[in-house]
Amino acid sequence: TQYIDKEPSTGVLVITKLVEYWPWSSSQKQLCYLTELEEVLELVPDEVITKVNDSLFTTIARCVSSEHFQVSERALFLWNNEPLVTTGCLNKNHADKILPIIYPALLKNIDGNRGHWNPTVNSLSYNVIDLYKDFLTEKQF
Repeated sequence: TQYIDKEPSTGVLVITKLVEYWPWSSSQKQLCYLTELEEVLELVPDEVITKVNDSLFTTIARCVSSEHFQVSERALFLWNNEPLVTTGCLNKNHADKILPIIYPALLKNIDGNRGHWNPTVNSLSYNVIDLYKDFLTEKQF
């Protein structure tokens, strides 16, 4: 994060490499990566996010729908980060880019028959959907 503080354009490389080397086989490492990713996302400008949008949010969506409850919960906690939600990459102005990627994972978590087994993950998924409900009523995915 020190590099991004000094030169925000390095955020593209940092996010790209975080996503590229994502530790899919280790839930504990994924938790560390998600924490680091949150810190990076707080620092990078919107221009950087647009360059890595698809790969970044596809990775976040995979974490949201993870069977490991801590990984899913930690990914959903990104939406509890006030700076990211109010002015950052998770704000409503970016919903048209985020929701097509994230929404299927959220729906999978709250599906009555096959939803996520952890009630906290279900609740957090509902909270994220609720955050974007105004946008969702305008455009259904």
